[in-house]
Amino acid sequence: MVLSKKRRWSARWTGPWRSKLTYPVQLSAEIHTVNINKTNPLTLFGMIAGRRTQLLIDSGASLTLINLHFFLQLPKYYRKKARLPPSNLCLQLADRSQLYVKYALSLPITISNSTRMHRVYVVPKLWRSCIIGNDLIHKHNLQIDGGQQYAYFKTKNIHTQVQQERKEKVNNDDEYILLANERIKISPFHAFNIEVKPNKPFSVIEEKNEEDEYEVTSIKETPCVANGIIAPNQYITLQVANLTKRTIIIHPNQPLATMTRLNQSQINMMQHGKISSTSNQTKLTAENEPNLINTDLDEHQKKEIRKLIHTFPDVFNEQAGRTKKL
Repeated sequence: MVLSKKRRWSARWTGPWRSKLTYPVQLSAEIHTVNINKTNPLTLFGMIAGRRTQLLIDSGASLTLINLHFFLQLPKYYRKKARLPPSNLCLQLADRSQLYVKYALSLPITISNSTRMHRVYVVPKLWRSCIIGNDLIHKHNLQIDGGQQYAYFKTKNIHTQVQQERKEKVNNDDEYILLANERIKISPFHAFNIEVKPNKPFSVIEEKNEEDEYEVTSIKETPCVANGIIAPNQYITLQVANLTKRTIIIHPNQPLATMTRLNQSQINMMQHGKISSTSNQTKLTAENEPNLINTDLDEHQKKEIRKLIHTFPDVFNEQAGRTKKL
């Protein structure tokens, strides 16, 4: 039997495909290429998820992008949050050629010492480690000064009454335990900045004062956490040191330090300037040098420990310091 020249359908064909949507949907982003010979692109250094990198500010890009090489350098804590991009996402260049998007995830982006959470897209063949697009510029009110090669987030003015009402709703506890947020390995006599999280939720206050600050104290001598005073923030980073001659491993959710709210006496001391500033840091004397007699360290290792403590007296000091670096 000879089939006619009519269209032949597969046995699996169930009819013409019809979208469930009543209108076409397409999310597209045009990234305009930069002609270096004619224009001077705004590039500056910033941080993404705690990793320093160069940022290209491109108002011609609809989305904020990072390449795969930089994505693989991010802490595992953030990489685990990566998800597949929306199925209707179409990323294309000015010449309409498409770029493949591998992942989508939200990351903290720091520009001029101010951090914002924003959704970024991972493009394997992106020629820059990061491109800041129009979505971030408009959403977070990023101000751009091309002449000075400078950019910053403009703070929105909020009515004082609204701030007060929001502050009254905040009821943070007086003490928290800070847990490691990632797994790291620290070599002997080395320090590492590690992201931590509290053992219970706390509310973040944008307008902070002394009553909202906490003292950080190390739980154990190893690993040793640098003491200081911080305010609860969405992302908290502590400096952890390994002062032993063996390599140590810090595991996720491992307790590292306590975060205790300052009492009124401590606040009064800070207000009257009794806590040393960084320009007049406490210097170690023979009376308060560490006692290393009952240790298994040799003379060379003891000398290195004393040298490390003398180099950073503000870190290895029983009196709490103060830091704005989170």
